[in-house]
Amino acid sequence: MSVIRLALCITELNIGGAEKAFTELALRLDRGRFAPEVYILWPRRKHLGDSSFVPLLERRGIPVHFLDVSGPLTFCRGVRRLARLLKAQKADILLSFLFHANLLGRLAARRAGTARVISGIRVSEKEHSWRLLADRLTSRLVDRYLCVSRSVALFTEKEGKIPAEKIGVIPNGVGEFPPSRCAEGSVPLVDAPGKQILFAGRLAWQKGLDWILEFADVWLGPAAPEERHFWIAGEGLQKEKLLKLTASLHPETRQRIHFLGWRPDLPLLLKHADLFLLPSRYEGMPNVLLEAAQAGLAVLSSRCDGTDEILGAADGPQTFAFGNQEEFAAKLNLLMADGALRTRLGRENANRVREEFSYEKMVERYEEELVRLAARN
Repeated sequence: MSVIRLALCITELNIGGAEKAFTELALRLDRGRFAPEVYILWPRRKHLGDSSFVPLLERRGIPVHFLDVSGPLTFCRGVRRLARLLKAQKADILLSFLFHANLLGRLAARRAGTARVISGIRVSEKEHSWRLLADRLTSRLVDRYLCVSRSVALFTEKEGKIPAEKIGVIPNGVGEFPPSRCAEGSVPLVDAPGKQILFAGRLAWQKGLDWILEFADVWLGPAAPEERHFWIAGEGLQKEKLLKLTASLHPETRQRIHFLGWRPDLPLLLKHADLFLLPSRYEGMPNVLLEAAQAGLAVLSSRCDGTDEILGAADGPQTFAFGNQEEFAAKLNLLMADGALRTRLGRENANRVREEFSYEKMVERYEEELVRLAARN
């Protein structure tokens, strides 16, 4: 079979779980079988500094194109521009990640005459119902939907109304952490008293931080069984709201909540934390949970999409129902009180991730799907 000219399209390529999986896929594809080019909706000016994966792709010789889409008014222009670029590449397959890239990409592929289209579904879309409608109305332009977890695939079929025969599942992968660019002395968790609870991710409604902060006086403040600190690593649109919520709490609780901003040294933060917390309203397969598990850390996560596949069970000491304050507090107290339990769970988490969620397996599954689709008449 001749080399498959692959167009990889994504909304933006700054640090994030979907963005990291996309980048690893682009970097690890067999160049003897695939010729990838990357297309990004957002302009280059939004991909500067250490928080972008773009320089890594360009250093490895992968062509990167920016469509300069900055809002609804430039969306149609982005479709036309991507169509021209797909024609120039003579792309055999377009594979896109994230809603806006999925929608723009399939429209451009139709315009360019690209033979095959794959849309990557990264989350169960429970925040914007209009996106499900837009996806359904354009589904005839898509040959294959690749979902990041079994629960996302079920949601895509039942709520998105996408035919089951069009849907496949390829979980995220995770690899060895690269050496951190920050020294051990820069990790604030090291010298903090008490137990250390860590969250890392976008500060967005999806992640559920507003919910747990509303009753932080109960599980983090003076009422907690022992001194605890909650470290929040990340940036996002909800930051101001979260800061206001924190300001309304008991003074002792406020002193135990620390906003770190975006951090490049997640491996070190995970190393020094006692527990990783992910209170999301919905997910797809949270990459940061894979990284926490790989680091051998016990976790406490809401029972949302993909978490049961990572943790090996839908219930247990590491999960709680979002919105259930009593269950959350009880599970947190159990984990905080029992160091031996945390150690055992962390070891089991690391073993499971190592066996089931490698980048090699993820890329192999994508390559199989691409080859199969390219061979279809």
